[in-house]
Amino acid sequence: MLLAIHATAGADKDTAPAEGEPAAEPATPETLCIKSTELEEVALQLADLQYIPPSLELIRKAREAGVDANPVYAKFGVTGEFDSFKTWLENLKETADAPLICGRARTGDRIVLVAAVRAGALQLIGKNRLHAEVIEDFRDPYLIVRDAKGSSRRLAVDGGDSGATISLPVEWARPLFVQLVATGPDGPRPVAERWVGKIPEGAPVHSGSESPEAWLMQLRRASGARTLRSNRILSQEATSYAQTICESGKLGHNLDAAGDPEARLLKRGIEARVVGEAVARAATMRDALHAIEDSPSHRLTVTDARFTDAGYGKAEDERGRTCAVILLASWPRKMP
Repeated sequence: MLLAIHATAGADKDTAPAEGEPAAEPATPETLCIKSTELEEVALQLADLQYIPPSLELIRKAREAGVDANPVYAKFGVTGEFDSFKTWLENLKETADAPLICGRARTGDRIVLVAAVRAGALQLIGKNRLHAEVIEDFRDPYLIVRDAKGSSRRLAVDGGDSGATISLPVEWARPLFVQLVATGPDGPRPVAERWVGKIPEGAPVHSGSESPEAWLMQLRRASGARTLRSNRILSQEATSYAQTICESGKLGHNLDAAGDPEARLLKRGIEARVVGEAVARAATMRDALHAIEDSPSHRLTVTDARFTDAGYGKAEDERGRTCAVILLASWPRKMP
């Protein structure tokens, strides 16, 4: 049974200490991931499937098993491929902004390993309360709660290091989809997600277009927000930042040396009343847009009525995945 996978640094052979010198302390192995019983359950399901499902289906299975950590990854292999799994976890850990949790399952000679990034937690207490907390490197947590009617609300999390317990009003139509959002080393992101009530059956309904401009227009019209002007400079910055995401292997808003989206626009000589950004990485542009659409916090950003202009960026990483950036601004103008 896999409890944790370790990578030990040091020489291949032990060297005896010189006479009279104390024995050296043994090297402490680096823990690549911490065992999660919930992720082991997900791994068992994938072992039965004999394939890794698309990202949205994988996330759904994780949420059904009680996994709230975000994001979630999975890898198939065979007995004897320890180095392959170890390298996979090392690569995940290098690009992750928080510790990894993992679970393993085996069927015959096939092995599946599932991992997730644990930067925060949402624990359900009874039927109508959630305890939210984030790890030390994350700050400014808050909840985004989407009800069964599609309405989303933002709730403060005021609890310091111990987190906070939040009551969810019974009049909010169930099921509720709750995101815990916090700011980490690479900027703000959803760090944990949990359903309160029965998870809906079937796939969510998405806007049909693969064009970011047409997709955003449909989404904003459905929410009652104005159509945005396409902005050339915002699109240049969005495209440049999409390339940064693909090259770094990370996903966040502060990967550029200039800083966050507002600082990156200032570097280009543009200031605005409000600046917003949504980023995603997926197999295709359509999948990336759907991921933004399905995330309550991202959807609130791209449908914010204050924005007037938008820029769209796309790049492709070495694995062929699409890195998408939607950059938004309210009345952007050249700095004097």
